[in-house]
Amino acid sequence: MAEWNDDEPGPLVRPYVHTGGRTDVTSDELDVSALLHAIPETTVDDVSLSATTVRELCSKPVSLAEIAAELESPISVARVLVGDLVDRGLLRVTAPRTDRPDVSFIERLRNDVRNL
Repeated sequence: MAEWNDDEPGPLVRPYVHTGGRTDVTSDELDVSALLHAIPETTVDDVSLSATTVRELCSKPVSLAEIAAELESPISVARVLVGDLVDRGLLRVTAPRTDRPDVSFIERLRNDVRNL
């Protein structure tokens, strides 16, 4: 049996609790790199603490992947939470950029990483 360490208690709530056991998403727009924005003029009532946290994270444009990382949850959990908020009109989804980045920027980034 593993020894309990108070400094790192691990997840206190299992991921499926945040989504009520659901894994399906109604929106097909929820790519991991899609940008999400909170719609400020909407009122928020009857949402979970996790959904409130997601909405606060979306006060500035943020990707689904970043939300999952901030929540320390699997991407599937973040997708369900975000999908619920999109369906309720509390978040707006913007498709990810499809234009290609500057190759010189990527080369500089690669060289900087190698120098670390």
